[in-house]
Amino acid sequence: MSDLRLPPPWGTRIDRGRSVTFRFDGDTYRGLAGDTIASALAAHGVRTVSRSFKYHRPRGILSLAGNDANLLVQVGPAPNVRADTRLIEPGLVGSAQNVFGSARRDFGRAIEALSRFLPVGFYYHAFYKPGRAWRLWEPIIRRLAGLGHGARSDVHETVDHVHLFADVAVIGGGAAGMRAALAAAEAGAEVLLRDDGGELGGALCW
Repeated sequence: MSDLRLPPPWGTRIDRGRSVTFRFDGDTYRGLAGDTIASALAAHGVRTVSRSFKYHRPRGILSLAGNDANLLVQVGPAPNVRADTRLIEPGLVGSAQNVFGSARRDFGRAIEALSRFLPVGFYYHAFYKPGRAWRLWEPIIRRLAGLGHGARSDVHETVDHVHLFADVAVIGGGAAGMRAALAAAEAGAEVLLRDDGGELGGALCW
């Protein structure tokens, strides 16, 4: 195990006694139970997790708040998985998106040499003529500047919808959201508290 982790009492979300083996970009890593993909890679000194949209410049951890476009990765057949919120598990296989090779060695970086000829939005204007040129260029441009790839075998099934009704809906389960929900409940309101995280607390958890 890498020695890049902070020592106790830091790391209350991980179990230092249980290791988990997973793969990313063809390499095998050992993380700890409770690690996300991003935290496990960081513990091994992996700084580049993805590449930029256009010039394929290296991108790594920025916020670890679940809103980081730099940490979208492919996990099995699922594209655009947030590496900073997806917990590792035995046998997990992940990879970088929008790369030609791997995140560490992306041959798409060669595009940057042409940057002076590729101004912002150029592809929306330069490849429409002659008439049917866009049909040729569109898949190439999407491949160069796309994200992950969904499985063609995915079946979109009809699912049931549940409609919830409440007097007060609080969006966000951080400190302010929890206090607002408690205050509304104490006043006699029926309260619905929603949060996109795996647990309540928001920044308090960090």
